[in-house]
Amino acid sequence: MQADLLLPLFSRKPRRYQAIYYILTGKRTVSNLLAGLTYDLLPYFHFYPKLLQADYQAALQQLMSQQYLKVQSETKTIRLTALGQLAQVQLLQRQIWPQTYDYWRDGDWQLQWERLLLSVQVISNYQHQQRHYAPLATQPLVQAEIRQWFYRSGRRQQHQFVKDLIATVTGLPKDLADLLANSLRSNAYAGTSDFQLGLDLNLTADELSLKRIAALSQFMHDITFLPQQSPLRQVFPAAPSPLSRGAEHTYALWQADQPWSTIVQNSYQKEGTLLEHLLEAAILVPDFNFESLPLQQLIAVNPESYFAQRLSEIQAQRRKND
Repeated sequence: MQADLLLPLFSRKPRRYQAIYYILTGKRTVSNLLAGLTYDLLPYFHFYPKLLQADYQAALQQLMSQQYLKVQSETKTIRLTALGQLAQVQLLQRQIWPQTYDYWRDGDWQLQWERLLLSVQVISNYQHQQRHYAPLATQPLVQAEIRQWFYRSGRRQQHQFVKDLIATVTGLPKDLADLLANSLRSNAYAGTSDFQLGLDLNLTADELSLKRIAALSQFMHDITFLPQQSPLRQVFPAAPSPLSRGAEHTYALWQADQPWSTIVQNSYQKEGTLLEHLLEAAILVPDFNFESLPLQQLIAVNPESYFAQRLSEIQAQRRKND
């Protein structure tokens, strides 16, 4: 990967570089999520799910050789140097880094991009009575979703879909609108190759990918202003719960005011795992109630416990971020 594109993930203050790798690849643990909260990197969870550890380490080594990063081996942390901070500012000024992207709001950008590509392709080919073509989406999940969407509403509301698509794309900042429009494919328009787009915009392949995510993120934000029944809006599923399946189940029982002892007794999981579920909720649920009486009673059982200490850290960090 292009090493300098990692610079926005670091700061002048030391950060655990391995935790950042786990955030980018979507490894969900309380420790990693808390690091994401502390570093203000939670929006970039699962951002590079296929990033190999070897490639990440090689990129860090390159940035260190350029004197952009300085490593602290004892604490396994890395911080930006003054030169690295300057390079970071210059990169951000180029507006290729997706600063508005939020995994928890926008969803998996790779799946969302395939949904957009395939929905445009399906409607275009339907309007041109073309029935045989290779789908642009490779994910079976996306293919199944768009097939259902097409027969449920896309076919019937095809003209509204095109109208909403044009209005949303043209409403983006010009550079993002041009990039998105030229990246789409239809029966009548083959689009522009990534190679040509890179040449036209003076961007490397990795930079082009990032800028496209920035455009997609803004697009995803703007379609939320369309009516709920808009066929374009219906292409993209509502954001799921941010919690893992286990944490969602435990938190639902907690929200239903079940006594903690009952939750523990009825679960096949250890109490420590259930407490981790509450910590996950404390990090990811926007309206998590840190002051609730049951939670205070749970803390009072052992104020020095791992759970109590972590919860205090999470609450303090969320207050700071707000």
